[in-house]
Amino acid sequence: MITLAQLRCFLAVVDEMNFRRAAARLNMTQPPLTRQIQALEHQVGAPLFDRSARNIRLTAAGEHFVRSARRIMAQSLDAVRDARRIAGGDSGALTIAFTAASSYVFLPRMVALLRAQMPEVSLTLREMTSPQQWAALRDEQIDIGLSRPPMIQAGIDSQRVYRERLCAVLPVGHALVQASAIALEALAGETLITYPPVEALYLHDLINGWLHVRGVTFADVQHVTQTHSILALVAAGLGVGIVPQSVERFMPAEVVLKPLVGAEEVSVDLILAWRRTTDNAACQPAARLIIETLVAP
Repeated sequence: MITLAQLRCFLAVVDEMNFRRAAARLNMTQPPLTRQIQALEHQVGAPLFDRSARNIRLTAAGEHFVRSARRIMAQSLDAVRDARRIAGGDSGALTIAFTAASSYVFLPRMVALLRAQMPEVSLTLREMTSPQQWAALRDEQIDIGLSRPPMIQAGIDSQRVYRERLCAVLPVGHALVQASAIALEALAGETLITYPPVEALYLHDLINGWLHVRGVTFADVQHVTQTHSILALVAAGLGVGIVPQSVERFMPAEVVLKPLVGAEEVSVDLILAWRRTTDNAACQPAARLIIETLVAP
């Protein structure tokens, strides 16, 4: 079997065209170098150097073999470098899940940061609800999640990375679109299009709890899972919604976003979650980079 040591000796002799200088270059004596070359020629089944003259030269087989030897050595160095980079988290792959609402503001900033600072790490992005992310983290199907709190699973670390207020979203023809801010009580008796209690538990409980504290009830309630679906139904004139402020970046023309009086009483949080113990060396460095760069102290 041809070894990398034999190839290294062979290429040193090729570069120096002198056994004594090649041995010195490799920090070894000439006899073991000669044995390595002889063993290599035995494996190849042909002489690689013509030693008949005073100055050695490559045989025809040696001329051909040198190209392959250099390619093999380069590939071996690449393999070692890549393995070290992956082990150190500088290379590899990350699967990141995100909620639909997080894609409005935080996700683009996070992806841009990872691409700039960890360019050798490939990213796979998957849209998931928060409960789906919790299960995927537990089952090691994703490396990092952008989800709604709480994240209370064993072995999962989390950090709040973004906070925003709730706003009212109204169809453009609504009587309150001219108001600078809207009191929750002014929406009483409307149809509320809001988040469901299972697929979007966090936002459902946050909004319903605030409504309960303020004593506001609606004539009817319709549940849809995703924020963009709430916007679509409001745009169709089917009711009003209460949504995170970040949707202002992607609203359809048929709706208007308005501040809610007292919205400072509640906030909508987005958390970054990742497995505490993982074989993916890029996971924790990526999480640290995101938190240290994008999260205000």
